[in-house]
Amino acid sequence: MLKYKNVEMVKLKGRVTAYLPEDIQTALEKWAEEESRSLSSLATYLLTRAVKDRQQQDKKD
Repeated sequence: MLKYKNVEMVKLKGRVTAYLPEDIQTALEKWAEEESRSLSSLATYLLTRAVKDRQQQDKKD
């Protein structure tokens, strides 16, 4: 298991294609560049965090 900025990440197995508004893609590309990571890596990080946050919220409900 990999760990980056306190988020555990498993070995990647799936692939997702997403179509984004240009302004969102541009903002994500800038963010990724600021953190010296690829857009794919940033998307994986953000989606992983979102899923974990959702799972935590579901446990509370």
